[in-house]
Amino acid sequence: MLDEYKEEADDIDCKCDLFTALAGIMWDKGRLTEEIKQRTLAEIEEDKSAERWEGEKIRQKRCIELEKFKKKLESEMPPRKKVPVHRPYKAGWIEGGVYCFQITETIDGYEEYTGWYATFYVDKVYKEDWIVRGVWDEVADAYFFLSKDKPQSADDIKRMKNILFSWPPIQINYEAEILESSKRQRPKDLTYLGKCGDFRYPHNDKYSNKDLVFWGYCTERDLVWGYVKQLEYERSLSGNEN
Repeated sequence: MLDEYKEEADDIDCKCDLFTALAGIMWDKGRLTEEIKQRTLAEIEEDKSAERWEGEKIRQKRCIELEKFKKKLESEMPPRKKVPVHRPYKAGWIEGGVYCFQITETIDGYEEYTGWYATFYVDKVYKEDWIVRGVWDEVADAYFFLSKDKPQSADDIKRMKNILFSWPPIQINYEAEILESSKRQRPKDLTYLGKCGDFRYPHNDKYSNKDLVFWGYCTERDLVWGYVKQLEYERSLSGNEN
């Protein structure tokens, strides 16, 4: 924390807030060190007369709260509590693999897509420290598709229509990054269909900013919207050509 917030630790408007927050959490967990305690107490005393407080009334209110917090830090800490440690997450995705699941959410205005199937191709599996800096979790880049019928094999993906995550006039992007910290959030009926050896990438994907997929966080809704946008985009291209 101190390494990541070096600038804030020296900033007159941020340092007291940084150390009181850090010391408060450490105290609650029974883990407040003497070093952080003394630094925080010093910041509290300095903050009582800081110029960032506009008006004496606001300063007095702030001082009352700082004194309360100071007494907390100087009191006996609760017993030391266990703090869970985030360990590197192994997603287990297979590069070149094709997966599918059924759309179960009913989306206002798009009810006809309930019961359709979302299929995705895992293009690349790599490591990224997106949860805790320095702890490298497996994430995946993928391309998603939507179809009315359930795919029977990995090769069925070649006949499906792409899902567009970002559309004109901003950008064109079909690629998404799957971020997760637990397999429990995945669709319950997620099925592995095998590998697709001859995957066809969208010819106009500009690979600018990948969209993010978090299972259970509007995932199905976003996929349906992206599919509809792809249909609209194709119609606009057809109109331009004519």
